[in-house]
Amino acid sequence: KMVMVFEQAIAAGRSVLVEHMEETIDAALQPIISRNVIKRGDSKSIKLGDKEIKYNPSFRLVMQTQLSNPHYRPEIQAECTLINFTVTEQ
Repeated sequence: KMVMVFEQAIAAGRSVLVEHMEETIDAALQPIISRNVIKRGDSKSIKLGDKEIKYNPSFRLVMQTQLSNPHYRPEIQAECTLINFTVTEQ
């Protein structure tokens, strides 16, 4: 079901929010995170699983975690923007 949601969002240019991420990221998300876009003429597509989906550049992926100090693989950290929204008392 998750792959179908991504397929529809990528084609339509919608945003997807993945909540409660752990430190391991599903391999199905790797082509999306690394933005492996295939250009053929004027059209762009992305390979997700065994399907090739038309890529809309308006697509956005937001991943949220409740971990206070997550440690992701270096490849993931290099391809993503990490924002720490931790609230601390003064």
